[in-house]
Amino acid sequence: MPSTLAVVSQSGESLSFYDIASGEKTGHMSNLIAEPHELCYDDRTGLLYVTHAYAHGWYVAHGEDGKTISVIDCKQRKVVGTIDISPYGGPHYAVLDKSRDILYSSVEVGLEGAGGIIGIDLKTKKTVQTIPSGAKTHWLVMTPDGKKAYTCNKEAGFVSVMDLYQGQMIARIDLPGGCEQPGISNDGRYVYFPIPSPKASNHWDFSINDAESVVVVIDTATNKITTTIPLPCSGLTVHVDSLDRLLVGQFRLDRTQTPPKHLPGKLSIFSGPEKHFAHLATLGTDLAPLTVTSTSDGNRAFAANIFSGTVTMVDMEKLQVERTIEVNVEHRSDKSMHQGAHGMAIIP
Repeated sequence: MPSTLAVVSQSGESLSFYDIASGEKTGHMSNLIAEPHELCYDDRTGLLYVTHAYAHGWYVAHGEDGKTISVIDCKQRKVVGTIDISPYGGPHYAVLDKSRDILYSSVEVGLEGAGGIIGIDLKTKKTVQTIPSGAKTHWLVMTPDGKKAYTCNKEAGFVSVMDLYQGQMIARIDLPGGCEQPGISNDGRYVYFPIPSPKASNHWDFSINDAESVVVVIDTATNKITTTIPLPCSGLTVHVDSLDRLLVGQFRLDRTQTPPKHLPGKLSIFSGPEKHFAHLATLGTDLAPLTVTSTSDGNRAFAANIFSGTVTMVDMEKLQVERTIEVNVEHRSDKSMHQGAHGMAIIP
């Protein structure tokens, strides 16, 4: 059976499934809890964990903070449970530590007046660990050994380094101007943060200078910045594929308009640290490629363009766009912002 790409539509409150090779739609689930955000797949159980960050809206303008993670059986393609994370709220990104059977989720509120990381025991579905970050934590990456995590705290201006075994923040790495979604090398030696964070407003006015946009490379042994990778446009996310290549989603704006108008984005591809982060290609996407993932063999990559409601499918051998998948391109009248394609997961 061919592998499947799962994609959530945040404003559509739905989950769609696509054939990895052809891009053809193979299934759809509607009426999910508002508003599905990111996906984390457990290949041991076939379960997909779906975070619900907010009742509606987005980072700078949203309703009540979500307090639920949905559990979906990918074979049956139905919701089989929910995890209540109260009193913590705003779960955004989740990663799985298989060795300890713990699902780690970022949260934006509920921890010492801010956010951080919570650890959920997947046997009991109970929160067993809470680690404050000192900020509204949005994304995170975990080292392959499950011992440390690095959090994206958006505009807060620093990265929190978490010891997941001791359950505490052990370091703070200053990134003036804030950061966006990070990636991590396959061996865990380096973490990558795109900076600065867009200063977003309720009107999509991302005030940022493209010339300042870089990916910061941090050595996880020392927690020091070792180098930076210049970007052609404003960085939103870094994904590292199985060949250790960096895939960086970037947004573009026409700043001659007020407020600025979003233009088609870019996906830049760089070699890994062994080849000194050489630039390999920059490809066109639709509006705001916020989430990027890839297949385990490194042959294909996918960029979810949140404001277009599409996914750009990339041939990573030829380094060219194969096709565009329409996930949810219709703007719902009851939603103030169209967020048609966000979290993704590859289901083998």
